Amino acid sequence: MKVLLLSTYDLGHQPLALATLSAAISKDGAEVICNDLAVESLKEEVVKSSSLICLHLAMHTATRLALQLLPRLRKLNSDAHICLFGLYAPMIGNIFVEERNMSFIGGEFKTAVTKLCYELNGSDSFNSRERNVTIIGKYPFDVPDRTKLPTLDNYAYLEEANGDRKITGYTETSRGCKHICRHCPVVPVYGGRFFIVPVDIVMKDIRQLVEAGAEHISFGDPDFFNGPKHALDIITKLHNEFPHLGYDVIIKVEHLLKHQKLLAVLKDTGCRFITTAVESVDDHVLLKLEKGHSTSDFNEVVDITKRLELLLSPTFIPFTPWSTVSNYQDLLKTIVDLGLVNNVASVQLSIHLLIPLGSRLLELDEIKARAPQFDHEALSYPWQFSDPQTETLAINVRQIVEEGEQRSKTRQEIFMELWEAANNAQNTTSQPSTTLNFSQDCTDIPKMSEAWYCCAEPTRFQAEQI
Repeated sequence: MKVLLLSTYDLGHQPLALATLSAAISKDGAEVICNDLAVESLKEEVVKSSSLICLHLAMHTATRLALQLLPRLRKLNSDAHICLFGLYAPMIGNIFVEERNMSFIGGEFKTAVTKLCYELNGSDSFNSRERNVTIIGKYPFDVPDRTKLPTLDNYAYLEEANGDRKITGYTETSRGCKHICRHCPVVPVYGGRFFIVPVDIVMKDIRQLVEAGAEHISFGDPDFFNGPKHALDIITKLHNEFPHLGYDVIIKVEHLLKHQKLLAVLKDTGCRFITTAVESVDDHVLLKLEKGHSTSDFNEVVDITKRLELLLSPTFIPFTPWSTVSNYQDLLKTIVDLGLVNNVASVQLSIHLLIPLGSRLLELDEIKARAPQFDHEALSYPWQFSDPQTETLAINVRQIVEEGEQRSKTRQEIFMELWEAANNAQNTTSQPSTTLNFSQDCTDIPKMSEAWYCCAEPTRFQAEQI
């Protein structure tokens, strides 16, 4: 049986989900081919000859691109069973309820997709009633099989402050997340549960990444400190075995505060930067999102990490139903005041809040009123800004960021343009000063060559690639 595993976009890194599924299916005798459309063309001949085609729906961007690809796959092979798996798969299953010859598997997909292979191969009775399932539970983990994927040098790399480039490998030490932030797409699937990946599995994966050329490891857990003891065990072993290897992690603001005594260990073991989802510097919005931190908490974390000389890479959702032009001006001013202009990827200043099916945001009556209808094409509930000035600013911001990144402008250059756009968006007496002091931000810092972001619309370039 031939199985094609497809990824459309996986945040700039080598798709771990494909490697994980490849390991599980291959050991049971299936012929597995991996195809990452973020870095290579669609293998049309493989599509034509495959009995099962699996598309990974990592996040919103990947899902939009996968649905754009579906008609092409059907045209090339109308008989293949198509399985959509990953975070957004249950939502898509609820949309495509009448589709035949398709499966939708969310959560811990490995066991369910392996069972699907058995069924399609005639080893098990085929049960068409179990085509949309979400699997949550603790299951055995395999060492990912990365041999069928494009090599690491095809993916985003770490840019050091001195200009050096370091090939980067991506892995995870846990699955799911124990937090239930209202806007997070992990929550409708995992519901506040998370599962650790055994230390020996993680270390074996890191070893094969190093053998494949990795000089830096990016840990993609939704929160690296969901299990702090487990996290420390991993990074201690990593540093002892590969003292030259750097890494980056994702940690919530509240965990950076709660476990601040552990941050020195991150610094000592080679952490290059910490990504943290701040989302907003408006406490009203943070309460709506149930982020579990305040603006003052964020300010405190900035102070703590600066004292430790640990780099912080904040992410934001600047445009929400509660946003105003003044809110955006405050965000930019806060970033300047905290000396974080170089630390924030430009795309993070253009993100719109997405409300997918099952989102906890729909618990809010005001959201139900402002976003009553689900848009099947956009895969979200569209909402409108309360005033046209904010909407115009949001459009201008997205255009500035997209054009700036296409022209390889620096973060500072793009920030200056955003600052000017925010100044010009509204005539108020509280406009931010047009004079910026970047003295704190002049030093280049380590960062990924491709900005980390998950809940955003596909760019024109990504859509054209598909």
